[in-house]
Amino acid sequence: MRQGVTPRFVLQHVAVGAALATLLCGAILWADPIGLGSLLTHSPDHPGPLLLLWFFCALTLGAVQLAVAIMLHFEGARR
Repeated sequence: MRQGVTPRFVLQHVAVGAALATLLCGAILWADPIGLGSLLTHSPDHPGPLLLLWFFCALTLGAVQLAVAIMLHFEGARR
């Protein structure tokens, strides 16, 4: 029997989204598309823009991961 959505369930899936955001930001820095990685690392406010990029990517990907997990969790519940 499946339980409802618990705080542990939510935190696990939001953490997965944050990890994916970390990978995305790392890929942006590594691949340096159109000079974006070098722009972020050579900025006078160096950690600020990179942290903002990571935060908003983590917010978006965490929400998407949680939404997909909830939809899959309750997929077979209706009968």
